[in-house]
Amino acid sequence: MSFQLWPAIDLLEGKPVRLLQGDYEKKTEYSCSLSEIAKIFSSFSHGIHVVDLDGAKAGIPINRDAVQEIIRSTTRPVEIGGGIRSFSDIELLLSLGASRIILGTSALENPTFLREVLFQFSSEKIVVGVDLKNGTPATHGWQQMSRIILNDFLQVLSDLGVQNIIVTDIVTDGMLSGPPIPLFQKIQRDFPKFSVIASGGVSCIKDLEDLRSAHLSGAVFGKAFYEQKISQEQLETFSHLFKE
Repeated sequence: MSFQLWPAIDLLEGKPVRLLQGDYEKKTEYSCSLSEIAKIFSSFSHGIHVVDLDGAKAGIPINRDAVQEIIRSTTRPVEIGGGIRSFSDIELLLSLGASRIILGTSALENPTFLREVLFQFSSEKIVVGVDLKNGTPATHGWQQMSRIILNDFLQVLSDLGVQNIIVTDIVTDGMLSGPPIPLFQKIQRDFPKFSVIASGGVSCIKDLEDLRSAHLSGAVFGKAFYEQKISQEQLETFSHLFKE
């Protein structure tokens, strides 16, 4: 079974950072350049997962120059999320070279927009981010909690023809505490048509092995690499064993 590695670059004011549980006040900034990170990630990844944290709060893409630098530094697909809520936002990022666009708040709050976007750009290019805090969807850069029931939201996505979802567990994100595999498994089991990419809690190479064994499609991770809990060599070996 193939398993996709999507190492993450989270952007705040044009710089790579990691947050604890999505808290903008609890950030760690990393000194390596974006091009350097992108080139390293290219050695083992299926693609690179980029989140515009400023954009997520503002509701429009902000870190365009940084995004373009990442795209120019890799031959791997780059997926981008954070504040993307209009057709023009999507068209701009695709024109910069993005391979996939991640919709979060706009997908949850405006199913009509999501339907139109899927029709115009295809389910291959549009990914939906399902960001959960204690099982409840969060929006606006994880700063607000939705009242929608998770399964109702997932059913809407399924009915609209969404194929790829990234499920992030906010409670474990950036905590290096291990991923909540039963949560991801339940979503995959209840909605087998989805390709589920798991995000949150990865702390070591065994976590990635366990996520693969759980029959998920892949994983997003970042802090475990930046904090040297997982080495580039380990990831290259893993990627070689389970490449598509």
